[in-house]
Amino acid sequence: MAKPVRDLVLGTAGHIDHGKTALVRALTGVDTDRLPEEKRRGITIDLGFAAWQLGPGLVASIVDVPGHEAFVRTMVAGAGGVDAVLLVVSAEEGVMPQTREHLLVCRLLGITHGVVALSKIDRLHGDAEALALAEADVRAALEDLAPGLAGAAVVPCSAHTGVGVPELAAAVRRVAAALPARPSRDRPILPIDRCFVLKGHGTVVTGTLLAGQLEIAADPYFNLVPAGEHRPVRELRARALHVRGAAATRVPAGARAAVNLGGIAVAELARGDVLTRGHRVVAAASVHVLLEHLPHDSRTWRSGTSVQVCAGTAHTTGRLDPLGPLAGAEDAPKTMSIPPGTSALVRIRLDAPLPVWHGQRVVLRSHGGDLVHGHTCGGGVVIDPGPRPGRGQRSRWLRVARALAGSDLRARVAALLTDAGALAISRDELKLRAGASDLEAVLSDMVQSADAVRLGDSRHVAAAVLPELAAAAVAVAVRFQAAHPDRPGLSRAALLGGLPGRVAPDVAAAALEHALARGLLEQRGDVLVRGGTEPTPGLSPIGHKVLDLYVRAGVAPPTLKEVQTGANLSERQALDALTALQKAGALVRVSADLSLAREHHATLVEKVRVHLRSSPQIDVQALKALTGLSRKFVVPFLEHLDRLGITRRQGEVRVAGPKLHGA
Repeated sequence: MAKPVRDLVLGTAGHIDHGKTALVRALTGVDTDRLPEEKRRGITIDLGFAAWQLGPGLVASIVDVPGHEAFVRTMVAGAGGVDAVLLVVSAEEGVMPQTREHLLVCRLLGITHGVVALSKIDRLHGDAEALALAEADVRAALEDLAPGLAGAAVVPCSAHTGVGVPELAAAVRRVAAALPARPSRDRPILPIDRCFVLKGHGTVVTGTLLAGQLEIAADPYFNLVPAGEHRPVRELRARALHVRGAAATRVPAGARAAVNLGGIAVAELARGDVLTRGHRVVAAASVHVLLEHLPHDSRTWRSGTSVQVCAGTAHTTGRLDPLGPLAGAEDAPKTMSIPPGTSALVRIRLDAPLPVWHGQRVVLRSHGGDLVHGHTCGGGVVIDPGPRPGRGQRSRWLRVARALAGSDLRARVAALLTDAGALAISRDELKLRAGASDLEAVLSDMVQSADAVRLGDSRHVAAAVLPELAAAAVAVAVRFQAAHPDRPGLSRAALLGGLPGRVAPDVAAAALEHALARGLLEQRGDVLVRGGTEPTPGLSPIGHKVLDLYVRAGVAPPTLKEVQTGANLSERQALDALTALQKAGALVRVSADLSLAREHHATLVEKVRVHLRSSPQIDVQALKALTGLSRKFVVPFLEHLDRLGITRRQGEVRVAGPKLHGA
């Protein structure tokens, strides 16, 4: 049985005229300079491609990139999909400016496998000392600029004489054999780097398949996620696939591929567009990125700093909005700068939409007005390709970004559920922002552990949202009954319409069912009333006034003085009303100085229960952050939970008590 072919992509890098294209020709026999201008000028100005049979079952697609300063963005477009790099440095000239910049690009793209070709050794005329100095120069540049490549083999060679070319090929084979496999079970992601018309076939696009597999026998349709403005996502039919010039039924991850597309003209496509399936890629106008500011840059990044953004095979300009460090205070700083040599979580506001995905590497370049000249100044990893919009949201964005930057998939999903709040979140949005093709196991586990609630077939909400909304629904019912004591209750539509803030209809319905199931609300014919409200109609007008104060106050209940003022009562009247409400169960007495409306008390207890199902303990600070209780009420509430058996004190913390899961 034939051994399956392993495909990999090898990208060249190096300064102009150091011999990249000549070495590719010496290794493969293919001249990658295809444009007339490239032939005339003798330099590479666009991406070139060549197939190279490295050995049995191992084929490399070489991406030959330009070395001129003006074409660094083109170099990034070619380097974004490579498995390993072939860095070409002239032994005669040594490390030059674009050698350095290309090494920085490799560093920012996470390229850690490669070989260095110390080229043009024939021009040294056998000078061993000069060759040793050139190799030392290369080693120092690797250590300084791209530490991940510091151990790369350095092979002296000459494309002109052929000396060292076999040794260079052997070094590349050793690197290729040790490369990790690309993720094949993921959704396919193919950034387009070329678009052209093939006579007799029509529109063809090419690119490196970064993840997943391309197969069209069962499903020939793909999504085209565009780069640029005023271009919607389109569904396109693939007519045929080609790999290395031959028709193919399947394209594996890591291969160079050509896709023959129907129903679209070349003029409607562009380098930078992405072919994909599912919801892994989005055309984003804003994106959150964990950025590294290179130590070799001279300026400090601040809010509004303008940069070029290179992502996949696309690029645009954008402005930086630093959110905060990866770890630190919970709230985003009011102002923040990012000096060279540091990292931070940053929101990038793009001047034109780019196709992006979770985990994608991006490169930033400073630029002049012409967008051609500039230098590579930083880059990093996309950690949220689809942040929800809003003004004054930087602290919220920072909290979510920190979670999404972590490796724990469940924690990423939990952060997104919490952030979505009463709007809930679709499974497709979770996949996009958490960076996972399959979340069924994680979501099922979270539903089973009561951390999430499934809404229909494709949406979820954080479990803690429902008791909060249920309490708000009860508050609506209480206010209605206080305002209309002669009415039997209010309709479902009126109750849901009275909920505060933005609430998705399916979340509101789930919260109502939550309240009904726990007796917080009762259905009486066509109307809803607060649960256990048989004696409520008998409450005095004073009782209704006082109860309304507590319902409105939430977790910041009024003082006795505030009750007197708010209800226009004497101290004696206020105390009598509180006693009556506590006996009726409308208020829950937590301590001598703290009572809560029953629905707010139930919400706080449920929050603690949810927390202790996933965390071994809770302390004063954690409870304060979880519930929003003021400092003076946190300790009394913890002691109250101890008395209820929901928690048990253990030193300075509380752990699960015997009645955590109910009486």
